[in-house]
Amino acid sequence: MQFMLIRTDNDGRAATADPQAVLDDLLRRLPGGAGAGADAPRAPALALAFAPDAEALRLKLWPGGEAVTAGPFPSDERLPAGFAVFEARSRAAALAWLRDHLPSHAAGTATLELRETGCPGGCAGVPPGAAGGDACYAILLRSDAGTERDAIPPQEKLDRLNAFNAIHAAAGTLLAGDGLKSTARGARVRVANGGASVIDGPFAEAKELIAGFWMVRAPSIEAALDWARTLPYPTGPEVDVEIRRVALIAPLGASAVTADAPDRLREDASVRAEQLDAALRAELAPQPAWDRP
Repeated sequence: MQFMLIRTDNDGRAATADPQAVLDDLLRRLPGGAGAGADAPRAPALALAFAPDAEALRLKLWPGGEAVTAGPFPSDERLPAGFAVFEARSRAAALAWLRDHLPSHAAGTATLELRETGCPGGCAGVPPGAAGGDACYAILLRSDAGTERDAIPPQEKLDRLNAFNAIHAAAGTLLAGDGLKSTARGARVRVANGGASVIDGPFAEAKELIAGFWMVRAPSIEAALDWARTLPYPTGPEVDVEIRRVALIAPLGASAVTADAPDRLREDASVRAEQLDAALRAELAPQPAWDRP
């Protein structure tokens, strides 16, 4: 199973002022590798840390209109500071590892959110690709009542999203992307006083939750904003996204396809590649079944 571990800004924005510290924290919690043991999560396929929210934008879309808000955002909001995408045997195994294997540097308080990746209806995720030295931005889709119900979008919306993702992944603009299941399938790990406790979802504060992400290569946040405007979101009619500059990305570690990966992981990667290829061919057909993005 694939999960996202989200490092929030915890009890104060000052805790996440250093993206390197955020990224290091995520990587220490998910060491992966053969020496970590059979029950350990695999090394992250993608791990990154965001620049402070003073550099962020929020985009709200509705039929016939939009609103853009520049950061910084209200201090009482819990914001993502970074995340890691990784494989684990099960939700229970991932939570047990996070609870019982605290890194030696862990001190004070911290909150981590564990979410299962994938979107209702089976849209194709985009496996992580290397960004090189280019600037990258994450477009974070905010949760709403529908995503928290795991509502399945109409198939034509999923088809259009898959085609859009396939085209931009092939062009090298879209570097990674996936949906997240509802928080009813997730949990939070609260670290304090040298110990950790687990709080099972669902969680109430939908406006502070993430339902999916796209990571794009863009020369500026304004260009990333323009790209976000063109996305055929599967949710709606109102859509809220947050655009964050990716300050640091860890070198791609144990990706979904490695020599020692389980067969099911190789098969999953193959299925996703076939989905993206089929969507791309459908979009380039002479008479597509939907409007082009």
